[in-house]
Amino acid sequence: MSLRQTQKANTRAKIKRIAKQAFLDNGIENTSTRYLSAQAGVSVGTLFVHFPDKLSLVKDIFFDEMDVALREAADAQTHSQSPTDYLLQMAQVLFAFYDRYAEFARLALFDSLAHGGFHSKQLSVMTEGVTKRFKRVGVDEKTAVIFAENMAANFCMVLFDGLPSGVLGTKALERLSNLNLPFDVSFKNAQKKAG
Repeated sequence: MSLRQTQKANTRAKIKRIAKQAFLDNGIENTSTRYLSAQAGVSVGTLFVHFPDKLSLVKDIFFDEMDVALREAADAQTHSQSPTDYLLQMAQVLFAFYDRYAEFARLALFDSLAHGGFHSKQLSVMTEGVTKRFKRVGVDEKTAVIFAENMAANFCMVLFDGLPSGVLGTKALERLSNLNLPFDVSFKNAQKKAG
């Protein structure tokens, strides 16, 4: 890496580090790009060279932090046969992360929904994971997909109910578990038949 590339990478990292702390301390809306550039010791123009707008800076920080959280969670998770347990493990990790970065999450998720971003991918991964677990116990493909899509919809409903308030803790997980109870019963019945 050339000296110029190294300086550019260091400036970008400094802006992100300062912005993350300022956003967490003061709120995203209350933190101006002028303030961030002054704290980072760069011009506003330089800040915009690295991040074309505040939302792109917010999303960059959000995805870096989400990547760390998901990697840590993947190492700690246990393998789950049950679609409900699998979804609850995913929800536990994501809800805790979204609570910690509530304002970031609101902006990034709503942007994702408006433009077909990462949230669609997350739901696709969840739906595939749930579908596979149903199929392993003999549920036909069509029914497994319907169950999985409904469970993912329940996840979204709980997420979007709790996200505005920034609270997705134990009550949200309990609600998700209760909403998916019929699917859990269907899984256990299919498991018994297969077993």
